[in-house]
Amino acid sequence: MQINNITYHDHYLEWRYENIYFSNLNLLVGVSGVGKTQILNSIMNLKKIAKGDSLNGLEWDVIFTSDNHLYRWSGEFEKKTDNEFIFETEDSNEIASKRKYKLNREFLYKNNKTIIERHQNRITFKGQELPKLSPFESSIAILGEEDDILPVREGFNKVFYSNKLNQNPSSNDIFEFIVNKDLFVNKCSSLVEIQESSLSIALKLALIYDLNLEIFNEIKNSFMNIFSQVEDIKLEADNDNAHKAKFSGFPIIKIKEKGVSNWITQERISSGMLRTLIHISELYLSAEGTVILIDEFENSLGINCIDILSNLLSEKRQLQFIITSHHPYIINNISMEHWKIVTRKGGVVTARNAQDFNLGQSRHQAFMQLINLDEYREGITA
Repeated sequence: MQINNITYHDHYLEWRYENIYFSNLNLLVGVSGVGKTQILNSIMNLKKIAKGDSLNGLEWDVIFTSDNHLYRWSGEFEKKTDNEFIFETEDSNEIASKRKYKLNREFLYKNNKTIIERHQNRITFKGQELPKLSPFESSIAILGEEDDILPVREGFNKVFYSNKLNQNPSSNDIFEFIVNKDLFVNKCSSLVEIQESSLSIALKLALIYDLNLEIFNEIKNSFMNIFSQVEDIKLEADNDNAHKAKFSGFPIIKIKEKGVSNWITQERISSGMLRTLIHISELYLSAEGTVILIDEFENSLGINCIDILSNLLSEKRQLQFIITSHHPYIINNISMEHWKIVTRKGGVVTARNAQDFNLGQSRHQAFMQLINLDEYREGITA
């Protein structure tokens, strides 16, 4: 999947952004509070809607490609103003009904042909009127197995928020790997099968190490190019770990540093190093067509990580990155052709390309002009 452009309006919060166009690599820059993170959250909200959630007062229009087809999906939920008045005396059904919002309209187009047309309770699918369906769920969720809609559902399943990843394996990850290891190996015996699976990055990394796939060495070498003090990485069960009952049988990450005899186990690896390894693993182990959202790219990443990670983000895989940052070093080390300069006036957010501001030709010159722009320095206006 690749998101081409989105228009988004949250009528309940009275917050919206004008049409934003996206390419493979997008760096949202702007002062804190301007709306960069909210843009990422809005994309995650579209994923929630595609999975069946109803969200108060949301209106959207998104154009994207999935499975080599061009789609346009738009819709609007009703707006409720009394949903916060929920009392402890109400039963669970009453509470659930107050937290559901009906779809006023919804449209899906595939290659400019109408697939779904919905006006409240009336839904047509490829010109045929359907029986009454749930008024609270998107047609993408309800009809997700249909051939013309399945790529949409699968496309949004490939959108994920990198910062929400747990750097340590969850209890479910550990249980899954130990109990179903043979099943995983049988079903995911090749790199493509592992990439296309719904497994967490931690499980994928454990599998490629266990299967001795060459891709692990690529990940390891990329990591060691950033952290030159590291001479090796492995994944194995740690029987001496204080938490060995939790990790027993699950291969955790260990690194070997030059001049240090003992291996450093996962819980002792710095958060910056561990997060860098996770990001690199995402690049190699995410399925083609994945949309990766990264908020505040600079968090937990040392300056020594930025150059190589920035290059890795531009690798020629079919991945899309939408990243936020206001860190000068990051902005100055990602080409201005990927910048989206975010400003906000009241509740209206705008993201414009660097070319719209006639910035300089060299990266450094463009950066110096950017930080002196009134639009960038002020960012938020009433």
